[in-house]
Amino acid sequence: MDKTGIILLSHGSRLPEAQVTLQKIKNMVIAGITDNFLVESAALQFNQPDLPAAIQRVVDRGVKKIIIVPLFLYMGLHMQRDIPEILARERNKYPGVSIAMTEHIGADPRLLDLIMDRVRGASS
Repeated sequence: MDKTGIILLSHGSRLPEAQVTLQKIKNMVIAGITDNFLVESAALQFNQPDLPAAIQRVVDRGVKKIIIVPLFLYMGLHMQRDIPEILARERNKYPGVSIAMTEHIGADPRLLDLIMDRVRGASS
């Protein structure tokens, strides 16, 4: 079976700690999936690989289907304009590759447990 590429897309940051956190998230995803996925990470700004470079990395490894997972809380301009524009260019560049994007993280109810864990940790 062909592998599907998963690209975890962060905003990016000038601070190196952001890349460390993104790598930890990438490692968690790798640990939690099957062999039919190839996981990469990318940053929209400030860091490498950026989204086009990450797409090229997975395409170079033979992936024909890519799913972009934006690690964004808000449906802001990056989600509405910037990322779709980049993906349109990349789809033209790789016509034989399916490139899709998931919903952003948003106000997912599963965040409640995480938030309350943090509150309990700060109040103890």
